[in-house]
Amino acid sequence: MDFNTIKFEKKKIESWNNTLSSKAYILYPKNILELKKLISIIKKDKKKYLIRTGSCSYDSKSINPDLETIVISLKYFNKITKLDFKNKFIEVEAGALIEKIIKEIKKNHLTLFSVPGGDKISIGGAISANTIGKDSTPGISSFGDALISLEILSNDGKIKKISKNKYNLNKYVGAFGNEGIILKAKLKIKKIKSENVLLKTKILKNINEVRKEFNYKSDYHYIQLDPFFRKKHFAISFKADSVKSNKNYYKSINLKANIFEKEIIRFFGFFINSLTWKIFYKFFFLLNSNLNMILDIHNFHYNSKYKHLVPLVCKKGLLDYEILIKKNFNSEMSKIIDTLKKNKIYPMYIIVKKLYRSKKKFYYSFNDNGYAVAISLNKKKLNYENFEEFKNLLNKNKYQVNLSKTDEKLIKFKKNNNKLFLSLYKKMLLDRYGLSGSRA
Repeated sequence: MDFNTIKFEKKKIESWNNTLSSKAYILYPKNILELKKLISIIKKDKKKYLIRTGSCSYDSKSINPDLETIVISLKYFNKITKLDFKNKFIEVEAGALIEKIIKEIKKNHLTLFSVPGGDKISIGGAISANTIGKDSTPGISSFGDALISLEILSNDGKIKKISKNKYNLNKYVGAFGNEGIILKAKLKIKKIKSENVLLKTKILKNINEVRKEFNYKSDYHYIQLDPFFRKKHFAISFKADSVKSNKNYYKSINLKANIFEKEIIRFFGFFINSLTWKIFYKFFFLLNSNLNMILDIHNFHYNSKYKHLVPLVCKKGLLDYEILIKKNFNSEMSKIIDTLKKNKIYPMYIIVKKLYRSKKKFYYSFNDNGYAVAISLNKKKLNYENFEEFKNLLNKNKYQVNLSKTDEKLIKFKKNNNKLFLSLYKKMLLDRYGLSGSRA
């Protein structure tokens, strides 16, 4: 395959949750002309490809199944092409990282809707996976709700401008690239009082207090549970609101960890067990209880690079579950907690957020009102016989919301023998012919 005119490298790539890795040829087209040329060569050589730019997706969503599958990065498609203060929208290329956009536009007292927590998530990736943030509302439930229009490179090699007035814009949201490569997006943005937010925390002692806490409105809100569900600090609520302040609370954080830092974190993975994790969360709740402080909005979203390196302490990676509890939160959450405790499964973390049903029908999204529960488990520490009871509980109660309509689309692709754009993640789904069961 002749791609010598386009910048490339051969390297090992990993999923964010450290469950899969692969050696890959990664190509970095610098403009649309190079990208179109690259796709043309791939088609001619009957190769497969996938898009990986922000490198923050879970498991095999952006991991190549073999060295023959080409990985394309849009890291050079990273410009803000328009920022409209009056009409409150931004036009930005798909390879731009959300973390950098937040840092840039906050100076104008503006921010994005539904900001995801990963520091390496790109605009194109957030649209393709239809991410959620800490600011879910009935109007903007997920990242796709803020989308106004798209510019894409379609599967037939044509550049198309997709708007809700001309085309079915929604079918490109959460489609994981099956409808074409996202090049540029026009997104709604929101006005904020200043660059800063007022962060408040509160210790919660039981499930009922967790549910009631979500009745109190805030610009940003999520709750983290103690993996051991101790009564003294069962959970902690994090709420933040935009606050008028002329003081600059921005603290520069280098989110890129070096090899030495990564190896230290991996080393500490040897000492992770139920006792050490109990001690860690004891200090976590102690240090974060009853906070009342002003933070820069960028540092609120990305307060520490070490938070993003959590998977490195898990030698075999994390098993990640996204669960939606639609009703009877107290009783359904109690079942999950009782099953975890009974089988001596202690998660690395459990986070709960209030969600609202999107008015639009995307391929992939949490598609109903309820409470989103993110549970991450250390694969190395799992007793798989005990783990079966936990999985059976999720399947029996149909808690999980995974790819919904995307599965149907992928199955259709397989029946039509369209294997041009097919990552390992998609192949796994297709082979099962159903919901993925988890992101793992």
